[in-house]
Amino acid sequence: MHFYTVKRYFDIIFWLAVSIILVIVFGNSAGSYIYAFCYVSFFIPTIITTSWVINSILVPVFLLKKQYLKFFIYLACTFIISIDLVLILVLSAFLILAYYDFNNLWSMMTDFRLMPFITYLVVLVNAFISLVRQYNKLHSLTGSDNDGRNEFITVRAERKNRRIERESILYIESMADYVRIFLEGGERIITRTKISLFDTMLGDNYLRIHRSYIVNVNKIESFTRENIIISGKEIPVSRTYKDRVIEVLSK
Repeated sequence: MHFYTVKRYFDIIFWLAVSIILVIVFGNSAGSYIYAFCYVSFFIPTIITTSWVINSILVPVFLLKKQYLKFFIYLACTFIISIDLVLILVLSAFLILAYYDFNNLWSMMTDFRLMPFITYLVVLVNAFISLVRQYNKLHSLTGSDNDGRNEFITVRAERKNRRIERESILYIESMADYVRIFLEGGERIITRTKISLFDTMLGDNYLRIHRSYIVNVNKIESFTRENIIISGKEIPVSRTYKDRVIEVLSK
């Protein structure tokens, strides 16, 4: 089973298990599994979204690329926004539950007060697990010859491992969970992985110009603010990456 399929199943099982455990533990403590279920249902989507932002965006885009300052700034902003949303949702949950059982409102607030904090600890644990898995995946894709003359990457394609010389790569195109690697000579290799991994492991000679494209700077024939030409292929430059592309290519 492929890495990303395993990851998807792991995430579903992980958060389902976390939700069930929270309902059981706090439901038993408060004496009401129904209230515990309602409480979890209110704020767990925000917690899952926070975990996804950290694992799928902040870790691969900033942390694995050693942009530590940006990572911690965006991480702090993510937690601040997430905590604000959770507090609003928790207050909403208490107001709704109070409508049905006002006399036990203070008791409910006391019984469930630790649930968000425990869940954020789970988010941090999940982020650490994701970091380890992504680092191992990145390490398995990257390799080089011992003499250092030719550098290679290794990808899984057509049920076998393919070693590709980095400098033979013209550009890489993302197709959701797959990427197409375009090589000199017209060969194309399709592998099931995320383009963000290539953005992380390929060196300074490779430039992200679009959410769906990474190009080999040394293979660029011409460029404008809107597109880049490589081997006769016109590749679009997105607005997000436009300034960075012009800065790098104008040097």
